[in-house]
Amino acid sequence: MTVPPTAASQPVVSVVIATWNTRDLVCGALDALAHSVFSGSIEVIVIDNGSHDGTTDAIRERFPGTVLIRNAANTGYAHANNQGIAAARGRFVLLLGSDTEVRPATLQIMAGFLETHPDAAAVACRLVNPDGSPQMSCRRFPRLRDAVATYLSLHILARRYTMHGFDFFATQEVDQPAATCLMVRREVLTALRGFDASYRILYNDVDLCKRLRDTGGRIFFTGDTEVLHYGSVTTRSAPAGVRMEMYRNILLYFRRNRGPVAHWVLAPVLSVRLFIVTRSVRAFSLLTVPREEANRP
Repeated sequence: MTVPPTAASQPVVSVVIATWNTRDLVCGALDALAHSVFSGSIEVIVIDNGSHDGTTDAIRERFPGTVLIRNAANTGYAHANNQGIAAARGRFVLLLGSDTEVRPATLQIMAGFLETHPDAAAVACRLVNPDGSPQMSCRRFPRLRDAVATYLSLHILARRYTMHGFDFFATQEVDQPAATCLMVRREVLTALRGFDASYRILYNDVDLCKRLRDTGGRIFFTGDTEVLHYGSVTTRSAPAGVRMEMYRNILLYFRRNRGPVAHWVLAPVLSVRLFIVTRSVRAFSLLTVPREEANRP
């Protein structure tokens, strides 16, 4: 069982979970954490982004030791996680998806890796589907050609980006693992000021990993443990407005990292893709560069 920290003690690990209308899933995640076998103390921080499915009531009733931060409205994944990071007291912060279940030894293995590898700023682990198959959760930093191929569903042309053939049972250094389960030294997150909240929903973890690597940090993947991940439940059921924001986040990343030409190459692809899904002409507003971005030096 995990050991909760006392008021005066510093936890070894702070687990930060942002949630929005995932009551049953987040309760499953918290139950799995409660059954972790971990020699140190942990604190669990849940940030609820204005759920209306009884999430907060269920957490208060079933997991009273959880630090619960409740937002009146959905402030976005990045902002919510930053609230959790600001509240965290642990030496290591585990960014964890609300639709996950850690294995009993996961916290011990990941925290142990950071303890024994002082050159590691962060560590991720294998994400698996309910049938046990590994998810393609590690990527290289995307080039513009990778994005075009991906969003045209020409995945065979993006195998370098998706790291086709990656060994999910080997420990190795990586560029960009998903923040679905990513343990980072708290001082590193503090120095980076957490996530860039400009990316409300997507590409915030890509940006975080890139900034971490750009400042000399090293990110590792350990093949010694795994986490059950049910998938992007929230984004799969997202309404048109949320999907629009997701695609804006994609364009924002490529404008900032690949230049203005990237916008004009990728925006038509995303606009058509979004129009097919939503049947709304608003999809083509993606073609316009936001004024604040257009005026960036």
